[in-house]
Amino acid sequence: MINLLDCGILLGSKEYAAECLQNLTASNNNLRRIVISEGGIRRLLAYLDGPLPQESAVAALRNLVTSVSVEMLVSLGFLPRLVHVLKSGSLGAQQAAASAICRNCREVKKNDKSVPNLVQLLDPSPQNTAKKYAVSCLASLSSSKKCKKLMISYGAIGYLKKLTEMDIPGAKKLLERLERGKLRSLFSRK
Repeated sequence: MINLLDCGILLGSKEYAAECLQNLTASNNNLRRIVISEGGIRRLLAYLDGPLPQESAVAALRNLVTSVSVEMLVSLGFLPRLVHVLKSGSLGAQQAAASAICRNCREVKKNDKSVPNLVQLLDPSPQNTAKKYAVSCLASLSSSKKCKKLMISYGAIGYLKKLTEMDIPGAKKLLERLERGKLRSLFSRK
């Protein structure tokens, strides 16, 4: 399956390989280790650069993230590619990318584009299924003053008010956390 990602020439073979890797890595730690040792992460990341559907590849990467060191992910360029998927992928790929990013919040803080792209995923439209993952990831980033300021400046408060009305889990708590920080900064200026 990993080799098919590189050289699959039949129509749909690369998508099939990505889907198989997603299913294989969903719950089996031994298969995750094999996929990692055979260069599966690098090939899945390379797959994301192509024009093919990305949802299965991103979901397979999400499954593999828990078994890999942060240093390895950084060296492979994991986060920038997922941030790009947040911005331009299909809704399913965006949802899987947001979920994978949630598992690597320390690295997200270092990437300047991550927070703005996650804020965009707070869009309350019914088609956006990634909003709950974006809320969860932003909540874990909200302990950082820099990230909080970015969230506020990119309009997270407006989105979160709508998501709170829709009863999206975690939206109310994140909204309160951001508004509390905003109030503190107003009082400290005077």
